[in-house]
Amino acid sequence: MAFRFDTQESFLRAIPRIARERIDRVIESLREKPRPSAEAIHDARKNLKSLRALLRLARGSIDDQTRLRENILFRNAGRSLSAIRDPQALLEALEYFSNRHNSNSGPLTPKQELSLAFVQKTRREIERNLVDGLSPGDLRKLLRELRDARRRTAQWCADVLIQQGDEWEVFIGNGLRRTYRKAKNLVWQFEVIGHGTADDKACHELRKCAKALGYQLRLLKSIWPGMMNALVDEIDQLTDRLGDANDLSNLRRKIMNEPYRSLETQESEETRRFFLQALDRRKQYLHSESFNLARLIYVEKPRQFERRLAGYCQIWRSQNQVKIISNPGNIDAQSGRPRRAGQRTKQEALASSPCD
Repeated sequence: MAFRFDTQESFLRAIPRIARERIDRVIESLREKPRPSAEAIHDARKNLKSLRALLRLARGSIDDQTRLRENILFRNAGRSLSAIRDPQALLEALEYFSNRHNSNSGPLTPKQELSLAFVQKTRREIERNLVDGLSPGDLRKLLRELRDARRRTAQWCADVLIQQGDEWEVFIGNGLRRTYRKAKNLVWQFEVIGHGTADDKACHELRKCAKALGYQLRLLKSIWPGMMNALVDEIDQLTDRLGDANDLSNLRRKIMNEPYRSLETQESEETRRFFLQALDRRKQYLHSESFNLARLIYVEKPRQFERRLAGYCQIWRSQNQVKIISNPGNIDAQSGRPRRAGQRTKQEALASSPCD
C-alpha cells in the first residue's frame, strides 16, 4: 500500500502496518541480485528515513525505550549504507559544474578549461574509491536485524493508553508539533543571525527536520490531497536544495582534506581556489533559496499548524463516516484483554524524549 493513512483504518492499526511495509521495502532493496545497485541503496535509505519519521510522528503512542531502540536501529542501518551512497552524491555534485562548462556555446576560457580539468580529475579520484556494497556478512546481519524489527512492530503501540477523542493527539498531534517546532526554531535562528552566516551543520539539521515533516505529511495526504500535495512539493524543493548544498559541503571538505597533487603541467593551487570559489557561490545561492522557502513553510506556530491539520483530518474522517477505534483505559489494544498493572498512562505516553 501507499505510504499514507487509509480511511478504513485506525491510527492504532495503521502505524504498525505502515512500518512493516517500509521495512519490507528496505529488505527487498537490499536483497537485489547479484548485489544492491546504487539506486536500490538510495531507495533503502529513503525508506529508513521514512521509518524514523513515522517513529517521530507516533511518539505519543510508543514506549520511549521501544521508540529509541528502533530509531537507533534504523539510523545505524542508514549509516551503514552511507559509504556506498555518499560517493555517488559527490559525483552528482560535480555533475553540475561539468554541465555548466559543457553548456557554454562559445569556446572555454583558459581558466574555465583548467577548472573543467580539475573537475574531471576529482571525479576520477572519487570513482577510484567507490564502494561496491556491504560485505556478505554485514548484509546478512543487517537483514536479520530488520526482520527482527519487523516482528516487533506489532507491539509498538501495544501499551498505549488513551481516552475517547484523544486519538489524534496521541498518535499524530504530539509528534507533528515537535517535528514542526524543531525546524521552525532553526529558521528563527537564521532570521536572527542572518542565513548567510548559518553553518553547514545547522543547514543540514534543518534538512533532516524538513525531510521528517515531508514524510509525515505524506502519511496525511489523503485528508486534503490538493493542499497537502502543494505543501509536500514545497518541502521537497527545500530539502532538495539543502541536500545539494550539503553535497557541496562534503565535496569541499574532501578536496580540502586531500593533499593537492598537480597532475597536469598547467594546474596550480590557484585553479583549485578558483573551483572552490565557484562551489561556495553555488552553495550560498542554494542556502538563500532554501531560506526563502523555509520562511514560507514554517510561518505558522507549531500548535496552530498542527490544529489546522487536525481539523482537516476530523472533516476527512467524518466525510468517510469512519469510526476511529479508541482504546478504553483498561483494555489492551492488541489482545482486547484487561491491561496489566503498571502499564503506561496517557501522560507517560506523551512525555517522551527526542529520537535523535
